Amino acid sequence: MDAIKTWWQEASSRDQMAVMALAFALIIFALFSYVLTPVQNMADSQIARVEAQQAALERVKTLAAQWKNRKQSGAASSSASVEKKVQGSFAKHGLRPSGFDASGRSGIRVRFDAVEYVKLLGWLYDLELQQGMKMKDINLAASSDVGRVSASILIQKK
Repeated sequence: MDAIKTWWQEASSRDQMAVMALAFALIIFALFSYVLTPVQNMADSQIARVEAQQAALERVKTLAAQWKNRKQSGAASSSASVEKKVQGSFAKHGLRPSGFDASGRSGIRVRFDAVEYVKLLGWLYDLELQQGMKMKDINLAASSDVGRVSASILIQKK
């Protein structure tokens, strides 16, 4: 340490200024490299996380609104809409039911006497896959006519 003090005292003012400028530059470099850059990187990563969470929140809000709308429209479509869909499908498939009764919550019991089996299957296919209905209970019995059956079907909304 004495050697450094001695050198400093014997150095010219120009050399002293150069050493001080170099020390100042070294301090600024160290401060920037070891303090400010990591802090800036952490701030950038936090900003990116917040933006990602905000985007996720917006997606959740959108999905919640869609779910709420779907739920409300599902509640609005009660057994009356199920009835309308089922009744509208008879003519399309050339069917005439022998009985048609509302059966509890959003369910309908339909009965057929001596209906063509192929037409009945086409109608059931249409109700289930195209209209979104669910066949809860199906009872089939052979008819005296070939290719015809008697049927009792409980239809509910999915």
